Amino acid sequence: MQKNKAFLFFKNFRRVLHAFIFSFSIFGNPMECVSIKTLQPYLDQLQPGDWLVVDIDDTVITPSAMMFRTQSPHCKLIDNLKTSPNSDLTVSIWRLNRKIMLVEEEWPAIIDALQKRGVIVIALTQMHTGSFGKISSMEKWRAQELKTLGITFSAFATNDIEILIDGEKPATVYQGILFTGPHTKADVLENFIKRYGKPPKIVFFDDRFEHVKSLEKLCTDMNISFEGYHYQATNQIPYNAQKDFGTIQTQKLQNDGVWIEDSQIQEMS
Repeated sequence: MQKNKAFLFFKNFRRVLHAFIFSFSIFGNPMECVSIKTLQPYLDQLQPGDWLVVDIDDTVITPSAMMFRTQSPHCKLIDNLKTSPNSDLTVSIWRLNRKIMLVEEEWPAIIDALQKRGVIVIALTQMHTGSFGKISSMEKWRAQELKTLGITFSAFATNDIEILIDGEKPATVYQGILFTGPHTKADVLENFIKRYGKPPKIVFFDDRFEHVKSLEKLCTDMNISFEGYHYQATNQIPYNAQKDFGTIQTQKLQNDGVWIEDSQIQEMS
């Protein structure tokens, strides 16, 4: 009899523990996510007026070239270039000429469906503002680039670029995309909230853990319900070392100021 009671106790305890762990995995922050498809039921629960905030690079889009897969030894080329002085011209040449792809094909449909339901969908990207190398306006260039993939965000600063944090290098918003300039994502989003009003809930996706944590703290301080996802879907994109031409592409970009795609290299060989 005692054994049966003990068995039932531990059986029920395991159920409760499992329910707790499951609940934490869904509502604890930040959470790991390797595919937007696994979160569709939770996105469906967003209400009109809630916000979905998404990073762009390596979250919604990523470069097409094999050298930018996470398994490649060359994948940090652009991050490394950004730390070098006088690299604006080289990075802008790369941006203007590299091909991009969706990290997951579902992003445009998800963004569109949420907006139709009254959810506010904005982008928050750590990116220069204004002119940059050969690009006359980073804001307009980025918005147009995303439109080619069928992605548009909620209507904030649709026609004109608005300044969120003033200064020699400001933070801005244009066509629903927040551009940080040299400022932190948390500071930029805070200023955006102060201008446009506080939402009841924010769901945030970013491939960089530190950004998710910083927005978690911001929302805690501002008493906003928050779900943050450390989004790692780029790790799932297939990688083929034999089709990684990173050595050639790096040398061509740094030495000659020219970006060449994988397909161009294959045609030359």
